[in-house]
Amino acid sequence: MAKSKSYGGLIFLLLVLGAAGAGGWYYFRAKGDVKPEFQTAKVSRGDITQSVTATGDLQPVVTVDIGAQVSGQIKEVRVDYNSVVKKGDILALIDEATPTQRLKQAEADLESTRANNRLLQINADRTRDLFTKKLVSQQELDNIEAQLAQSAATMLTRNAALENARLDLSRCTITAPIDGMVLDRKTDTGRTVNASMNAPTLFTLVNDLTKMQINAAVAEADIGTISEGQEVKFTVDAFPSRTFAGKVRMVRNAASTSQSVVSYATIIDVSNEDMKLKPGMTANVSIIVTQRPGVVRVANGSLRVRIPQELLPKAASAPAAGKAGEAKGAAATMTDDERMRATMEIMRAVGFERGTPASPEQIEKAKVLAKEKGLDPDLVAARFAMPGGRGKGGGGKAGDRGGGGGPSDRGFNNTIVTRTLYKLTDPSAAEKKIEPLSVKLGISDGFYTEVLDGLSEGDTVITGVTIPGGAAAAAQANSMNNPFGGGSRGPSSMGGSSRGGR
Repeated sequence: MAKSKSYGGLIFLLLVLGAAGAGGWYYFRAKGDVKPEFQTAKVSRGDITQSVTATGDLQPVVTVDIGAQVSGQIKEVRVDYNSVVKKGDILALIDEATPTQRLKQAEADLESTRANNRLLQINADRTRDLFTKKLVSQQELDNIEAQLAQSAATMLTRNAALENARLDLSRCTITAPIDGMVLDRKTDTGRTVNASMNAPTLFTLVNDLTKMQINAAVAEADIGTISEGQEVKFTVDAFPSRTFAGKVRMVRNAASTSQSVVSYATIIDVSNEDMKLKPGMTANVSIIVTQRPGVVRVANGSLRVRIPQELLPKAASAPAAGKAGEAKGAAATMTDDERMRATMEIMRAVGFERGTPASPEQIEKAKVLAKEKGLDPDLVAARFAMPGGRGKGGGGKAGDRGGGGGPSDRGFNNTIVTRTLYKLTDPSAAEKKIEPLSVKLGISDGFYTEVLDGLSEGDTVITGVTIPGGAAAAAQANSMNNPFGGGSRGPSSMGGSSRGGR
């Protein structure tokens, strides 16, 4: 019995070792056969529209707040919300009892002053006659003439008080100062208004809702591209499937700051013939800066992809052709990070400091160093010329941030950007061959970017790389690239998925 148990244990151990060996052989064989999967896009031709987005609110062109200039109780309200009125139409009436009594009192005071003035006038005439006959002194004549002049001044004061009382009485009738519509009504019959301290607002009138305007807040980073006359497209939440049109009328110079964000009010004229748009609606504005019809364009996903180093081709050793030739051959396979590092080295070499403009000598020296390193001298010089060295040229990538449609992927304000894109030389071949290309890019609409040089229509570019079994590494790389945890959209330079978004 003991001998049978020992044989059973030995057989079980052999089975376990055999299974482990077979599993290990299969695992390492499968790992050695893993091939990356490429997501690609064709370089196509189409239209690109670069725009600046902002938000604002719809407002009437002319808005008039109508208040009361006299105090009293509202006796009658003749209009309501949305009432259409003409200039001079009566909107409301204030109780006229008190102003009427004041008017009567002013009239009585004026009549009393007139009677007194008439008496003084008679006495003055009599005193002059007596003075000519030398029956009264000069002093008596001067006194009576002074009293007459004082009475005349008092009569002018009483007359002004009478006109004041008449004006207050007329102000008890609230009329429309313009043709338009009642947008808001803030009073009712029986309400008492007090205009002694300030003029309370009773109604708000707008002149014409068929013509409206948008007050859009445009960020300071984009305001340099906005000018009068540019076309505008916008949507409102009430009609999400409809696009409205407008035109920039004014860019106000007064800046507003909210939570350290500086913006400028941009006024956009809007036609509202069908009266669908209402005052106060929030408009999602897209101001068209540049339009390019029928240009060669590439999907923005190809600008964000990162190819693992082991998949890139090794730099071929070329025969010595001088220092500049060697640098040019090495730069042909430079990644964006390498280009950026090379540009930073040039900045340090010429003594350039951020925040201060580069001198002409520094720019010329930078061009020479850029040529030696195989970078575009003009683009490097453009980077030095930008404030703080933050230009989007410089032979490197346009900014350090990913994401299509942002400043990092486009030649903002018509600035040419150089990026490294990866092309599949033969997409149908079993063994994929990657060719890094230095491509000059123009404007972007958030989905596509204009290709100025380096690619042709019909070329196949890589927008993403997936290595089977490397999902965990990809997630770790993405989380490191994105400090906000949005790893699914960030590019990955390690194993796993390295997708380029849209």
